[in-house]
Amino acid sequence: MKKAKKLIVALLVCVMAFATFAFAGCGEKEISVITRNEGSGTRDAFESIVKSDAGVKLGDAELKDGVLQYDSTSTVITQVSSVETAIGYVSLGSVDDTIKVLKVNGVEATAANVLNGTYKLQRPFVIMTNKTVELQDATADFIRFLKSTQAQEIVAGDYVKQEEGAVQYTSPSTALSGTVVIRGSTSVDPLMDVLIGKYKEINGNKVANVEFQKDCQGSSAGISAVKGDTAGNVIGLSSSAIKDADAPSMNYFHIALDAIAVIVNKNNELSDITISQLFDIYTGAITKFSELSSK
Repeated sequence: MKKAKKLIVALLVCVMAFATFAFAGCGEKEISVITRNEGSGTRDAFESIVKSDAGVKLGDAELKDGVLQYDSTSTVITQVSSVETAIGYVSLGSVDDTIKVLKVNGVEATAANVLNGTYKLQRPFVIMTNKTVELQDATADFIRFLKSTQAQEIVAGDYVKQEEGAVQYTSPSTALSGTVVIRGSTSVDPLMDVLIGKYKEINGNKVANVEFQKDCQGSSAGISAVKGDTAGNVIGLSSSAIKDADAPSMNYFHIALDAIAVIVNKNNELSDITISQLFDIYTGAITKFSELSSK
């Protein structure tokens, strides 16, 4: 009788263990998938690099229903930091300690790994002006500074330098005046703030009458502003490579290379993800973080 009871207890334990295993994760919340809005250079670059195992680009696939779209880098970070099941992507230079950055294909998102090519989610930061108009003196001088070794020293703080062609910047011989209009990428925006500050510091009173009007609402807005420039005072910012259709009307150069950091909530135990898994998450083939371990 005692043996029979022990056998029944053992069977119950086995059944409960199986049930626990079978139903583990059933109460797990689905991944909250976050992307940037259409027209974002970061989104354009992300969707051109992320591919399925079969080589299909995310940009050529349909995003899953319910993907959340936000219009700025800061909003993506805020959402990921406040939602434990969230995943998103931002410029590496914008990452702060409120979120967690994942390795991609086992490689950390660092400037060194962008430079050596092992971190695959990377894109250029592009400075653009209209090719068909003559730039005003103040705008032309600021472009000259952006191409300089001094600007590249600032770039090296959080990004990968683009040293080819950089020369030492020297202040203009006479004082400048006018308005420099800056439009474009929210990812390049923080870097531009620092560059404007350094330009003013170097030149002092010589640029006291130069006004910078900066309004960054996405790379597509920067491209449109440059194309529509008739005054010769617009500088556009893009966080993805210039497309062939836009190139003929622009003068442009790469001021930096940047990693696109894949971010999750700090409480997420995940540390690494593959490019194909990102494709599956954004298209809905993977809906829970627990599924990643079995893929």
